[in-house]
Amino acid sequence: MNIAGLVKSSTVDFPGSLAAVVFTPGCNLDCFYCHNRTLLTGAAPRLDEAEVLAFLEKRSGLLDGCVLSGGEPTLQPDLVSFAGKVKAMGYRIKLDTNGARPEVIRLLLGQKLIDYAAVDYKAPWARYPEFCDCSTKDVARIRETFQLLADSDIDWEARTTVIPQLSPADLLTMATELPEAPRYYLQRYIRPALHRAEDRFRLEAPGYTPAQLILFAEQLRQRQPHIQVR
Repeated sequence: MNIAGLVKSSTVDFPGSLAAVVFTPGCNLDCFYCHNRTLLTGAAPRLDEAEVLAFLEKRSGLLDGCVLSGGEPTLQPDLVSFAGKVKAMGYRIKLDTNGARPEVIRLLLGQKLIDYAAVDYKAPWARYPEFCDCSTKDVARIRETFQLLADSDIDWEARTTVIPQLSPADLLTMATELPEAPRYYLQRYIRPALHRAEDRFRLEAPGYTPAQLILFAEQLRQRQPHIQVR
């Protein structure tokens, strides 16, 4: 599998687990506020898969979990195989995904290779193409992923980075359109260091304050009772 980065120990990326984080390159969306833009280009570094697996084998029993992140890990054709190798070491596995490849998530769920999934929930469905340079077909596939998870027996979360271009009305629409999530996080917008020149003015818009995010969460709680701010 193509691996572009490894965090050897994290206490914040996998709820309830001390975990390693494996990053894969490439993404099938192009969100203007992406914080991992270095992973979207051919210049992303490459780590040897065998060395990463050897590290995970050595840390088995010391680490609880492994996070598969990116970029977009479901683009990797051997993701299922890699997850199987990690699962066989006794790890709990979390998948970070944009949700645009539900067929891969269906395979992972069917083979019981993931224990937790975190899906980025970018915008109201109608505004996804505006923010993520994607098609309406992509949007339908992301919706399918959320329904797959809602119907599954694993724990999962949706997370929304509340960019300045999202209005309170947008957030209300999103909370209504999303199946009830076991966890739904509103995240504060932070301007990325690396971005496309044409996105400069969108990125310079002032973000919402933590107090405003808390207020939004309270307003949305009737539709998403497990909403939190982080």
